[in-house]
Amino acid sequence: MAPKRTPKVAAHAIPHESPLAPQVGDKVIPERSESTYIVTRVSPDGSEVDLSFPGTNIERFRVKTATLRFVDRMPQPTRPAAKGRPTLNAGEVTERIASVQHENLQRLDDDIDILTKYLKTEGAPKATIDALNRLSSEQRESWKAAIERITELLED
Repeated sequence: MAPKRTPKVAAHAIPHESPLAPQVGDKVIPERSESTYIVTRVSPDGSEVDLSFPGTNIERFRVKTATLRFVDRMPQPTRPAAKGRPTLNAGEVTERIASVQHENLQRLDDDIDILTKYLKTEGAPKATIDALNRLSSEQRESWKAAIERITELLED
């Protein structure tokens, strides 16, 4: 008498957690390699990627995703909210804008200081230096107004 066989369950019937899809910028190690590559392109279905070896012009094309070992993953993008609109983290946006504002105004101040010293050594009229100082004040006011408007829009 033949042994009883257990029925096979179709692979698609077993619920499983699918791995995160690869993204451009992920750092991976292909099979049979010890080097870390960076993903430069992902196929539409996520089954293949193109890889680049950092610091060289060496590239590998159409590498199967299943053969990769992920070393460093890029953060997954946030899922779009209802009606196709992406979710927005207002705190992060505001923080980023404030950072850019600070860097921009610092650079402007540094440049104006250099120009002011140069104009003084060249004997430029005081009105020229005053115009530069007005430029700095106008930029600060412009940034302030823009940030207030952006903050209002983010609150809506």
